[in-house]
Amino acid sequence: MPTTFCSGLQTAAIETALSTARLGSYQNLVRATTSDASIGAYIWGMELTAAFTPLLSMIEVVLRNNIHDAGVAQFGTVRWVQDVLKNEGDVQFPHKVSADPSLAQRNYRQGVTRFNKRKVWVNGQQILLKNWRSQSEARLDEIMSRLKKAKKPQSPEQIVANTMFGFWHGLLGPSFESAADPLALWPACLQRVFPHAPNMTRATAFQWLENIKGLRNRVFHHEPAWRLANPLTPAGVHTTLTARVREMRELLNAMAPDVNQLLVNTGAYDRLSWLLDPQTISAFAGQQATAPLNMRALTRKVRRVATHAHRGTTAPSPRPDKALALHHSGRTLMTVYPHY
Repeated sequence: MPTTFCSGLQTAAIETALSTARLGSYQNLVRATTSDASIGAYIWGMELTAAFTPLLSMIEVVLRNNIHDAGVAQFGTVRWVQDVLKNEGDVQFPHKVSADPSLAQRNYRQGVTRFNKRKVWVNGQQILLKNWRSQSEARLDEIMSRLKKAKKPQSPEQIVANTMFGFWHGLLGPSFESAADPLALWPACLQRVFPHAPNMTRATAFQWLENIKGLRNRVFHHEPAWRLANPLTPAGVHTTLTARVREMRELLNAMAPDVNQLLVNTGAYDRLSWLLDPQTISAFAGQQATAPLNMRALTRKVRRVATHAHRGTTAPSPRPDKALALHHSGRTLMTVYPHY
């Protein structure tokens, strides 16, 4: 059955514009036998990518703000990040040299006594060494360079706003954890970053963010999010990406429950749940019969939900815990939050 998306259109022209190769992966996903089905699945993929964007954006913003605020509180300065990165680099460089002694023949590390000489003699020639920077320091250098080029202040606020997701994910790596080091982020900052999850560990947060980073990179680079699934079937998409949603939801709830509830109130999670349902994927591909909409029955349901939800017009705030959802033909059409 052709999908309604292609009704009245030349599917061959659409297939040419999008490319057969691009639609091929969608054809394989839903085992499509027609161009209409592949195009319908492609539309589903676009909807899924769009649905992930609010959740991923919230995770990124809340994570960086929580880590920054925790760093300010722990180290007593808004410029804590430079101190923490410098300390981590000082600790890591000797280990890097132990693993690769030739590193010390090309690099020095300012502040590390054994390796702070900028020049060395090799075979009778004096060689100028390069100042070694850790991966996190290199990322910060890049941010500072971009701010300077854009003629923006290199203030802590601008640094936080311009750092990428990978930077903050990197700060949760094992090299920033030490109970004995006063300049280590973890475990000292765990309770401030994840105040509503007392059992959260750095390793768990790091792994969840590693999983989320793969999804985030695909979504923000306009690549199909569903291709992270294993196996690449509608059921595999549901299992894999539902797990990512659960991790993001738990992380966000651990950092800022009100922000998490905000996404609940807007229906962001409901929409993702619906889009990840294998039946929804089939419906987009036109492989599942759609029942005709009974407007009379729908109207009765709307009136019933509105009557039950109404508790007066002067209440100060909504009550999400008393929400009433309107379901019709197996879908959540709206959620009403009463005020009382």
